[in-house]
Amino acid sequence: MNVQKLTYGLVLAAASLVSFSSVAGEADDKWFEDARTVKMMDKNKDGMVSKAEFLEMAGKMFDMKAKAMGAKDMKMTQPQLTDFYKALYGGS
Repeated sequence: MNVQKLTYGLVLAAASLVSFSSVAGEADDKWFEDARTVKMMDKNKDGMVSKAEFLEMAGKMFDMKAKAMGAKDMKMTQPQLTDFYKALYGGS
């Protein structure tokens, strides 16, 4: 009986983790999509994005994707960089 309860508990925990990961991934994708907008980048609220504002957001996006992809020492391989570009330019 205890083995059945343990197994059931592990199955529920795994299902919850998969569900949470999916929701967290969707939230990350939504944030990444929103981060490409003037509204998110425009820190001084002048209605325009300066190079500095763009680079600041691009840095945050790089850090977020690098961490999500498990980039070693926050450095991306070519396949990881390709995935980052796809997300950066609209293919989250």
